Amino acid sequence: MSDYSFSDRSSSFGSNEQGSPMDEDGRSTTASSLSAAPSIYSFNSERDGMALIRYIQGRAFNAQNDLYFLPADDVEFERLEKYHLVHLVSLGQLYIEPERVRRIMAPSEGEEKRVLDLGTGCGNWVAGMAQEFPHAEVVGVDLAPNTAVPLPPNARLEFDDFNLGLSHYYDSFDVVHARGVSNGVADFRQFIHEAAKCLKPGGIILIADGDHNLLNERKELQEIAFGDGGPGQSWLAREGTNALKRRGSSADERLILYEILSDCPLLEDVGEHSEFIPIGPWERGATPAEDQKRHILGILERQALIGLIKSMGPLFISEGFPSTLVNQMIDGTEKELNELTVHMYIRWRYTFGIRNGVQ
Repeated sequence: MSDYSFSDRSSSFGSNEQGSPMDEDGRSTTASSLSAAPSIYSFNSERDGMALIRYIQGRAFNAQNDLYFLPADDVEFERLEKYHLVHLVSLGQLYIEPERVRRIMAPSEGEEKRVLDLGTGCGNWVAGMAQEFPHAEVVGVDLAPNTAVPLPPNARLEFDDFNLGLSHYYDSFDVVHARGVSNGVADFRQFIHEAAKCLKPGGIILIADGDHNLLNERKELQEIAFGDGGPGQSWLAREGTNALKRRGSSADERLILYEILSDCPLLEDVGEHSEFIPIGPWERGATPAEDQKRHILGILERQALIGLIKSMGPLFISEGFPSTLVNQMIDGTEKELNELTVHMYIRWRYTFGIRNGVQ
């Protein structure tokens, strides 16, 4: 049984140290270094799990945010772990701009280095950063983080909905990271502004998201499947994003990450890097090493996307899709990806910016 923290939004958010004295309402009477307003309940997985989780069609979902309508169970965490591997293999490390990040995270006498991961999911990025920077405090925040992931002693997970604001974290972190969170964000520009406020001056924000518009092997917009589908058409590209947008998510904003970060008055020196990941092991590299890398990426991406389309079944049905059509879409997606009848890429955009001195 593990203890984690989650927010009591009747007051501002703070962190509960293990062993902190608790008042009669169960709230910590000791503030952490990250907040002057202690208002965190200690989360007990056996006692409080059902308050944060709901079950729909046999899958577990977070009970806090209706925008992010993807599961929060072991099957979904396994899918997110595959995506974590996609990024590791593609980038060769946990983050872009490695020289900047390592310079910012270098130990400095009298200063504690801190890393914040928003939408931490399976928790592997938090664990990896805590291992790479053992002198730093690493915090992962999610609607329903994976509490089973083993974490180094300098890392912790917190339960929170960052759509409600991040004022409890302002000016506290050297690195703020968010990957694949646009599905659960109502106002992405406001989210970026809030995330940037969490940085210390000179800190770096790292935002990554995958385009919902899939590309064909010529890196042009992929034709979607109509009716029963046809040659060169994709079931995967068909309806997922539309269903998410109807729930109010910022799915389209991932296409203009660079613009959004550039428009944020708190950020400067903004940049972007793109990776085109093959969906399935169809692409060949220029060298044996590159060929092997593309093969591994294609397999991982295919597995992750098949898991995604299955996870979205309850979302499709909640949006009024008949179950026969949902099953047809899932079966069509599995068939096209397993048989590689359509060669496609997904574009991942990795964007960064440096916090300036503007308040």
